[in-house]
Amino acid sequence: MGEYKQPYTISNIEIQRNDNQLTIRLANASKSEYQLYVGRGPEAEKINKLLVTSSTGEFTVSLPVAEGPYYFLIKSGEFKTNIFSERVIQLHGAINIRDMGGYETNDGKVTKWGLLFRGDQLSKLDTDDVKLLERMNLKTIVDYRSDHERNINPNVEIPSVANTYHCDPHSSFSEAAANAIDLHSENVKLVSALEKGEIDPEYINGNGENVIEDYRKLIDSDEAKNAYGKFLRICADSENIPLVHHCRGGKDRTGLGSMFLLLLLNVKEEEIIRDYVLTGIIRRERNQLKYQHYSALTSNQNYLDYLMAMIETREEYVKASIDRLKELYESVDAYMIQHFGLTEEQIERMREIYLEESVAK
Repeated sequence: MGEYKQPYTISNIEIQRNDNQLTIRLANASKSEYQLYVGRGPEAEKINKLLVTSSTGEFTVSLPVAEGPYYFLIKSGEFKTNIFSERVIQLHGAINIRDMGGYETNDGKVTKWGLLFRGDQLSKLDTDDVKLLERMNLKTIVDYRSDHERNINPNVEIPSVANTYHCDPHSSFSEAAANAIDLHSENVKLVSALEKGEIDPEYINGNGENVIEDYRKLIDSDEAKNAYGKFLRICADSENIPLVHHCRGGKDRTGLGSMFLLLLLNVKEEEIIRDYVLTGIIRRERNQLKYQHYSALTSNQNYLDYLMAMIETREEYVKASIDRLKELYESVDAYMIQHFGLTEEQIERMREIYLEESVAK
């Protein structure tokens, strides 16, 4: 695995892994005797094994990836943190599978760890990856990809998964891959579309206006309503969890699905935005590589700026969707009920399933 610094876990906690060695830091720690507890499940009563103590709030421990997942608490006297874990799951064949736990709501709760995961496609998992996902007791996969995408890159079978659901929102984000058989042919197709004048010239810049327009459209499109409504109803059934929902790269289609779910759970808007932009942080090196690939096909800077705007994960993109929802509906609950057809009972049940009181003191 090598060295990997988690982009975000919960407030005041930093995690860095170097192969099987994990370093956990508590920010703003005072001089005190801190205890790091670990457990195999994300429930407080299961996080009861004292790993190590520290007077600085920094802990370095040996915890092999292959034996995870691990869930932690830090305590000191009357102080304790919320439960936390490694946000991004350390897999060989996928880089953007991550836990949606630890996000704060507007009413003093947090999303639970170990139940909801989002990510990129599961087509390149190796044996170790599959074993780790089994250890996480993964039961359900929600796949937003098109038929074509699934056919050319089928997910690897995970024995613990009982059900896979296809929820294609028919977004424009997957159109580039509609007839491509690999990433190179997709890149060629994208550049060719620009050179042939198939893209409206007003969008050919780095501003991302077309992405913003698409994000706004997905708030009230029929295809998106069917796909994401199905996803939310799957989440409403506790028999389906732990669950992962994913598309190809885990950015747009999965980003919108995550936004809908976190909005329903009353998560703070800044936390929803944080969850969205994490993909850009995680995929920074991949995006730089994409830029090199695009540059090998064209030297037109406007084209390059446009192509990069399409793959970046900007705050204004997800905020455009949230703002559009606010324009159309008086509240998030009204949107969930009137647009997706959820019931008040389903919404309340989901909040009971996926939220817990914040225990930080």
